[in-house]
Amino acid sequence: MIRLASALVAVSLTSACALLPAPAHVPAPASVSAPAPADPGGPRWIEPPSPAPRDAVPIAPPRDARPSDTVEARLLAAHNDERRRVGAPPLAWSADLEIEARGWARELIATDRFAHDPRPHGHGENLWTGWGGRTWTPEEMVEDWIDERADYRPGIFPDVSRTGDWTAVGHYTQIIWRGTTHVGCAIETRGDQSILACRYSPPGNIDGRRPL
Repeated sequence: MIRLASALVAVSLTSACALLPAPAHVPAPASVSAPAPADPGGPRWIEPPSPAPRDAVPIAPPRDARPSDTVEARLLAAHNDERRRVGAPPLAWSADLEIEARGWARELIATDRFAHDPRPHGHGENLWTGWGGRTWTPEEMVEDWIDERADYRPGIFPDVSRTGDWTAVGHYTQIIWRGTTHVGCAIETRGDQSILACRYSPPGNIDGRRPL
């Protein structure tokens, strides 16, 4: 999803990729690069997610934590406001997921890249970036993902989009995924660019399951 407003740009990458429910092996994702929009302040490469499913990776249950600042609390509230609206249980904050998300956001902003973490971390992931002469609030960042609900239709994943393409609603389905219990997010900024990374556990967007 790309939103253009003068020199202001916001870009999101769809939540990781579809997950197969039975873990087996984790193949190395193909490296696919595409030029970013022609904005000198933006990342040099936006790497689209692979459309192929990947295997689920066994992970340890996350531990509950409290957001350590108001930005984290607002990111958590933005997620839970939408989950409450659709009848999904609220997410708890995870400091471990926040640490993971912050590490990847820092790596992306330091290398002028925008791509999903290819390592087998076993969690769901939503990414967002914006650059230009303004600042986005935490609520606006998450709202860009929530806006995908316009194309969402209830069903069995991946048949959950009116467009026929689950990636059109992948951020949204991860946000409302009933089986997800924890989230951890981080925002990193350099110059006029910001990156928001969120990690989710257990991950959503699993083939053969319903989001709600």
